[in-house]
Amino acid sequence: MGKGLSKNTKKQLINILFLAVLIGVTLFILFTSNRELNFENIKDFILRCNPWLIVAAFVCMLLFIAFEGLSLHLISRRLGYKPKLFSSMVYSSADIYYSAITPSASGGQPASAYYMVKDGMDAGATTFTLVFNLIAYTAAILVIGVLAFIFRPRMFPHFEFFVKFLIIAGIVLQTLLLGFFIACMWCHKAVLKAGNGLISLLARMKIVKNTEKWRGKLTDEVEKYRLSFMEIRKHRALFFQALLLNVAQRVSQVLITCFVCTAADPDASFVDLFAMQAFVLLGYNSIPLPGGVGAFEYLYLNIYTLRFDNTFIVVAMMVTRVISYYLCMALSGVVTLVYHIRLMKRKRQEIPREKSEDEEHE
Repeated sequence: MGKGLSKNTKKQLINILFLAVLIGVTLFILFTSNRELNFENIKDFILRCNPWLIVAAFVCMLLFIAFEGLSLHLISRRLGYKPKLFSSMVYSSADIYYSAITPSASGGQPASAYYMVKDGMDAGATTFTLVFNLIAYTAAILVIGVLAFIFRPRMFPHFEFFVKFLIIAGIVLQTLLLGFFIACMWCHKAVLKAGNGLISLLARMKIVKNTEKWRGKLTDEVEKYRLSFMEIRKHRALFFQALLLNVAQRVSQVLITCFVCTAADPDASFVDLFAMQAFVLLGYNSIPLPGGVGAFEYLYLNIYTLRFDNTFIVVAMMVTRVISYYLCMALSGVVTLVYHIRLMKRKRQEIPREKSEDEEHE
């Protein structure tokens, strides 16, 4: 009898199924809640688009993948490793693909780490590279949020209550996350004490069972971030370079919808579009759903009503989402798969070589 599916494969299939259900429900709500929306509207929108601006949006999607790859490439090379540039793009692709199909983007970094270790980086250097980039990524989201408030400070008060709530939640969450990273460096003992106290409370509430396992995880995470921040203090120039690349990555993501909307409506304000999409980015990062599916659409539909009619918004959002999420996820998945197949072939070629060497020694 053949072996059943592995635990990881089953987990991936469940994540993909959950994502497919989310997408299906979202599309159903979009089409049923907007009676004016039909395929004719979508066709009209696409036909009046400036094709060069759609190409620009597609290029921004590619840059979104590339900037993260460049950041990982820069950090790992500073540590003395010399991965090929294509390999660094694979690490980025793996992160983007698995982040897109797992809640809270929890599968992204482990996937990147897997390929980095397979390429010869030791576990310590891999952890440092990913944590260093994660800290820069978190700071970059806050930078984009600051830019939104600077460009259009009077826009925020016009949003609905729940939209405001999600945006504020996104700001608070990213700030707390960055604060946690900093606290791990300056007062890691206090963080451990508070964390262990929370684990004990959750255990008394019967939410957490294996307390020793969770305490061990907490200790490992705090130590990991503490050591990474100590390295950041030594390599401040490197951190600002990584931050710049992460900001560029987020800007390229925001620009996708700017190009899509101006492709169909040349009179649309680019600054308004940038600010609105930056608010969308802040808001959907507060929801632990794969790719922010559902949250992204809700925020987009509500925020863009300040400047556009409902039918335009829905079609623009669908085109934006196809480029920024579905095509990006598909391309990242293909790149990761091709690289994985190459790794498996290389592994199969190495096994007979190792066997023949063992036989020679005998």
